[in-house]
Amino acid sequence: MKTADVFVNIPVKSIAQSFTYRVPDALAQADVGWRVFVPFSGRKVEGFVIAVGEKTERELAASPFAIKDILALVDEEAWFTPVLLQAARWLSEFYLCSFAEMMRLFMPGKSGLKITVEYVADEAKETHAQLGVPAYRRLYDYVAENGPVPRAALRKALPELADELSAMLEKLTSLHILTKEYAAERRDQALYERYVVLREALTPEREADFAKHKKAQCALWRYLAAHDGTASMKEIEAEGMTAATVKKLAEQGIVAIRRRRVLRDSYADGARGHAPRTLTEEQRVAVDAIRPALAEKSYHGFLLYGVTGSGKTQVYIELARLVRDAGRKAIVLVPEIALTGQLVRAFQSYFAGDIIVMHSRLTLAERNDAVLRVRRGEAGIIIGARSALFTPADDVGLIILDEEQDASYKQDESPRYHARVVAEELARLHGAALVLGSATPSLETYHRARTGELTMLTMQHRVGDIPLPDVACVDMRKELRMGNRHIISRPLEALIQRTIAQHEQLIIMLNRRGFSTFVMCRACGEVIKCPDCGLPLVYHEARGSKLLLCHHCDIRQPVPDVCPSCGSRYIKYFGSGTEKLEQELRALVPQARVVRMDRDTTGGKFAHQEILGRFRRGEFDILLGTQMVAKGHDIPNVTAVGIISADSCLNMPDFRAAERCFMLITQTAGRAGRHIEHRETGERGHVLVQTYNTEHYAVQCGIAQDYEGFYRHEIAMRQALGYPPFTRLVKLLFQNADEAAAKQAASSFVQAFQQRFPLAAGAPLGAPPPTNVAIGPAPAVIARFRGVYRFVVLIKAVQLSDVQAFLREQKLHLDTDVAIDIDPITTM
Repeated sequence: MKTADVFVNIPVKSIAQSFTYRVPDALAQADVGWRVFVPFSGRKVEGFVIAVGEKTERELAASPFAIKDILALVDEEAWFTPVLLQAARWLSEFYLCSFAEMMRLFMPGKSGLKITVEYVADEAKETHAQLGVPAYRRLYDYVAENGPVPRAALRKALPELADELSAMLEKLTSLHILTKEYAAERRDQALYERYVVLREALTPEREADFAKHKKAQCALWRYLAAHDGTASMKEIEAEGMTAATVKKLAEQGIVAIRRRRVLRDSYADGARGHAPRTLTEEQRVAVDAIRPALAEKSYHGFLLYGVTGSGKTQVYIELARLVRDAGRKAIVLVPEIALTGQLVRAFQSYFAGDIIVMHSRLTLAERNDAVLRVRRGEAGIIIGARSALFTPADDVGLIILDEEQDASYKQDESPRYHARVVAEELARLHGAALVLGSATPSLETYHRARTGELTMLTMQHRVGDIPLPDVACVDMRKELRMGNRHIISRPLEALIQRTIAQHEQLIIMLNRRGFSTFVMCRACGEVIKCPDCGLPLVYHEARGSKLLLCHHCDIRQPVPDVCPSCGSRYIKYFGSGTEKLEQELRALVPQARVVRMDRDTTGGKFAHQEILGRFRRGEFDILLGTQMVAKGHDIPNVTAVGIISADSCLNMPDFRAAERCFMLITQTAGRAGRHIEHRETGERGHVLVQTYNTEHYAVQCGIAQDYEGFYRHEIAMRQALGYPPFTRLVKLLFQNADEAAAKQAASSFVQAFQQRFPLAAGAPLGAPPPTNVAIGPAPAVIARFRGVYRFVVLIKAVQLSDVQAFLREQKLHLDTDVAIDIDPITTM
């Protein structure tokens, strides 16, 4: 008898094993990589087949557990290729998560199924005493007559019971008067259209006959003949012809009405065609250096280190062309959904019809249609955010991470993978070239290139030899001494006025959303905080409404009229966010057209693209926003940039704080003056950086756009303190509703760790560790999150594999109260 080892697709950390199921003869095609329906814990769930084998009936009977049958197949073919299975297995071991947890990432929406609960009445319990209560009787009778019934249908059919429905259902199921059934269906609904196919050629004789007596049918016949014998019903009706006319021709056998699947593509109407471009010398050298790796079909890693505006996108396009000419596929990643549209437009002008786009803002149906296009071989270039890496594509020859340093490539929920690690493993398995592109590469990546682990390719000049912008610093301490208490300094105000007067555009970046960063009572000093995490609530104004938001828990509260602590009415708003900056800009330059781009204004699927498109077309003069305006955007008329509170991240207790500050300044400054044409006049873009820490090396190097200088300073500190790239970090977050229990669990782990990896006597604490070291426990920066207390233990790993093995021994990867983060972006 054929059996299959199946991982169930349930996001429960403790389920870290496969289960054996019998494969019925009717489903004999099921093999490794297939998705299946299986019974599990009284439910019908989705599972992944990871192995198949043969067992005798005697072996099955000897099993301590009842071996159940696979119920059905989800798809008509295997979903996971051997490469994807290998990658999922390696990544699950590396990130200490279950195999199923990692496999979920390779499906849009993490599941192809929608599991719904339906209720069924037990006829034998019709006389139960509980049903003597009229409301329970009405509920029971409705389920008995209409069951199985989902909860949503019950709520709609019995609105008078809506408030108590959940409790009533719980009560009736606990008494077994009602039972639950689980139904599974595909979450994405395929889209189909009807179309018409011509079956009989239009001869002159038939045309003359129909023209006399059947004019509408003749017109349709002529239309189909002129359009290669086929047209969709939508196209036919757009021409003023009716479905009745189609039906009459079909009855005569002249046409056939058929049905076909329509693949949705929200990016289908992009740019077409491109002006001939000659690569710059630096671009040509970069392409030629990567070309042999593409031809060899073997793994090779490259760092494409190019200043802002040096034309890295054109290099990506040339590499993709080489890969597609060889019949292989390419994956191109961007860190932000906001950057997807611009990159898609650039690629569409060269590869129209050969591109799919994958990111979380697209509907599940759109993402599944995109996957189908790849599997059919209709598209070979996959563009998107980090989730695009998990598209089930075979024979990938090139993987590109643009802006590879960006923190958005790291997932902040389990499994906490980094796209760079996933991309490298996939490139090894596919025998593909990996290209990491950036103007400000992460220190780890740059160090790997300096030590020869990656091949360094540099592009130090902008396309057309356009100069880098002129960057100046504004000391906000001096502004305060001069009496300026506004967000915008006087030099920045002058730059804004001058730019608007010259009919040019500018970008202003403030990496803090909201109106005011906290609300405080001036009478008693009480700061209004989130009841779940204890952090200050942020004041927002939107469409006339005023409310307080927690940016961590998403809790919303009305703004109090009086202090909740002392009853005083002296409530004041402190700090500044993008909403307040927008208000101040409108007052400062009322003639300017201002648009804001932050999380609060980009909730829609194409909100980023719409805002940037209108700004690019000149409908706005000023684009202000958080860090999403800082990188990748190429707007020809932007000649000036203002960076506000550029140094705010320097105050965070994190070893990457200086790196974030430097990158934010350099990347945002790079948006200015990318297309200035009159180079002979010495004209260039202008950038003003407002800061309170003018002396800090991260600020100084950012203003000078001196990556090498920053690297030398930062790498010396990292080496002295034993931080990456000289160690690998593992962050453990111990969580419990009881503060003492959370701290005790963390402390017990540290003691066990120190016994396994004892620190040599006399080893200086600040030096690079000679062995694996655990630091902590310490309260997390957000010490209480949604009512749960959190303590952090940070491990500096000299041998990461030894630490991973120890964590498995301690079974921390199965502990639901511990979150494991390997290579964390932040240590907070």
